[in-house]
Amino acid sequence: NALKNSASDRTAQSLGFAVRLAHRAFDRALQRRIAPHGISTSQWYCLRALWEEDALTQRQLSRATGVAENTITVTVASMVRDGLVTRTRSTIDKRRQVIALTDRARGLRAELLPLAREVNALAGAGLAAEDQARFLGAIAAMTANLLADEPEGEGGLILPGS
Repeated sequence: NALKNSASDRTAQSLGFAVRLAHRAFDRALQRRIAPHGISTSQWYCLRALWEEDALTQRQLSRATGVAENTITVTVASMVRDGLVTRTRSTIDKRRQVIALTDRARGLRAELLPLAREVNALAGAGLAAEDQARFLGAIAAMTANLLADEPEGEGGLILPGS
């Protein structure tokens, strides 16, 4: 069968593969919209977290985005270079660095958030509100199940409401 190895066939059989394909499609759609503003998707995730709570340590930023600390280090370096964040020593613990938004990054919020909403609206086009709510509940439950399976302290992702 020619469709046996197609993405649509694998998607129908695997939650993980379906989520991966959807995530990649979301990332590409978002990147097309934010790239003209000089922002990468990895920077986007950090900006979103810092717009919610500014002045985080790299570990806190890693947890807030669900991105590994070594990857966050590289992203933060690019954000410092691009004038999006500053990195200063913590006044509480001199071993830690605090990542804080610049005025430029704060100003991007009003420009970039509507672009993300546009991507979400595009993805949800034709889906009833109840189906979208059911999907969000299902994906949250799957995420919680997988996080519960991780050894203590490994996952790092902080779920809303936790």
